[in-house]
Amino acid sequence: MVQDLDFPVLSALMSERAGYDLGPERLNAVEARLGPIARREGLASVQALIRLIDPVQRPSLSWEIVEAILPADSRFFRDRDSFQLICAQLLPALAQARGGKVRVLSAGCATGQEAWSIAICAAEVGVEVEVIALDLSMRAIEKARAGVYTQFEVQRGLRTRQLVEWFERADDLWRVSNRLRSAVQFDRANLLDGLEGLGGFDLIFCRHVLSDMTHEARQRVIAGLGRALGPAGCLFLGGGEAIPEAVVLFRPVAGFRSVYVRSPAPVSRVA
Repeated sequence: MVQDLDFPVLSALMSERAGYDLGPERLNAVEARLGPIARREGLASVQALIRLIDPVQRPSLSWEIVEAILPADSRFFRDRDSFQLICAQLLPALAQARGGKVRVLSAGCATGQEAWSIAICAAEVGVEVEVIALDLSMRAIEKARAGVYTQFEVQRGLRTRQLVEWFERADDLWRVSNRLRSAVQFDRANLLDGLEGLGGFDLIFCRHVLSDMTHEARQRVIAGLGRALGPAGCLFLGGGEAIPEAVVLFRPVAGFRSVYVRSPAPVSRVA
């Protein structure tokens, strides 16, 4: 078992590298996630692996531990109410206003189901999109780029019609159709580093990411999202997630849970 004495080391690593708030109640889950790494390293226990944590001398191992601990749960069309709003209203309206591609950011895209869901949604309503999907985990990004999912994974959120239309059989697996691939670009990125250089976005998804972060990291990421969101764009958080009222950068959209727009800039008055 991971001991309480190991918690400060892991907590500091997760906070510094990913802004992740590793509560002590999560230590039991850590054991299962770090066990395969410990065995690969020829170590007798997870405790021995934790003693090897050294971001300076062994940076790749430290990052691998961070990636293993980070939550990776994802599914197609998660929080379906959000996708109904996007498909029925936002994408067509934004496409008409832009007269071209709608730019979408999937921040914390995990293994790609969210990004591919956005691409499917856009294709079904005839809107051209450019989806930039980012995640800290290189392992997750590689799976997302491959676009290959198990039967269990595609059953989590995809309707049968969508599966047949947008995926191809690959033995016992399902592969994303080539018709969708040009719409999505996956890259490894740390949201703590900001989003500069990516341009502005019409829609930003940052769902089930902020709630796992420390207060300081959450504030930092929210500020970066505010700079990346276009003046008429929308930010989607996960169902039940909210931006603190004290953050004046965003205001909630009435009637839609966990959907935000940028607050209007204050008007300066001339005396």
